[in-house]
Amino acid sequence: MATRSKSAWRDGFVTAIRRGELAEAISVLDSLKTAHAGTPRQADKLAAAKMLERHFGDSTGALYEAGVAFARSESAGAQEVGLVLLGHLFGHGPAEVTAIILSLADSENWEVREWAASALRRVISENFAAIYPTVLAWAEHSSPNVRRAAAVASGSAAGSCTRNECRLLLEALTPLLEDDDPYVRKNLGAFAIGDSFLKAQPALVAAWLGRASSHPRARWNVAMALSAAEAAKHFGLLSELLHELAADDRTVVRRATHKAALSMARRIPEEIAPVLEAWKDDPERSHVYFHVMKKL
Repeated sequence: MATRSKSAWRDGFVTAIRRGELAEAISVLDSLKTAHAGTPRQADKLAAAKMLERHFGDSTGALYEAGVAFARSESAGAQEVGLVLLGHLFGHGPAEVTAIILSLADSENWEVREWAASALRRVISENFAAIYPTVLAWAEHSSPNVRRAAAVASGSAAGSCTRNECRLLLEALTPLLEDDDPYVRKNLGAFAIGDSFLKAQPALVAAWLGRASSHPRARWNVAMALSAAEAAKHFGLLSELLHELAADDRTVVRRATHKAALSMARRIPEEIAPVLEAWKDDPERSHVYFHVMKKL
């Protein structure tokens, strides 16, 4: 549990930074670890990053070195602070920043992996052309942690990317549609695609989903994207996809399609009711109608 008062830790942290004692500053930060996460609260980590930025001011080279030191430390909390800084300082050392994010995206600590994906999102948003080859490579990396980071970061960055950049990111993520790793699939269809990309570029995403392969996991991801709350806002673009999915007799696809149809029935009942009624007597699609009616 945290043992230092708000003012005490901040004063100690700033004093250590001013003396150039980064290890001491990290120790001060670590005194704020919570029992739940084993790292300081998010607000404290972000405050630490702000204090570092204020201290170094325009000396971005020195701030970069501090970010590297924090990110390469053994402290998970310090690693996260370093990721916050380095996400905006990619230009000072592209190869080094990429290597650090890669290493921490594959951390054993789930929270560090989240912050690494966030750092990659910032790099994508601010340095698209330079980082895109890395996104392509990471989408096919041997580690599911890294593949998942590529998916989550790309989705999170979609809102700040151009249409063409989003198109390129979707192309990079296409192999992941067939990825069967639980960590990847949990974060791809419903989250990265459904919640993020679909909100940023609905027409582009609808067309991309329509080109997905017939692989059962790919079709599952399409259905999971349609289960996201955002999908209900674009039913006109996605209704044909739902119609196709409803006729897929593979169990894994059926279950995801049931989820998508039920989600839409709860959010846009007036729009989907005629579709479901039309499926009631359709031998290929009646299972969707009866599942939704049972759950409503």
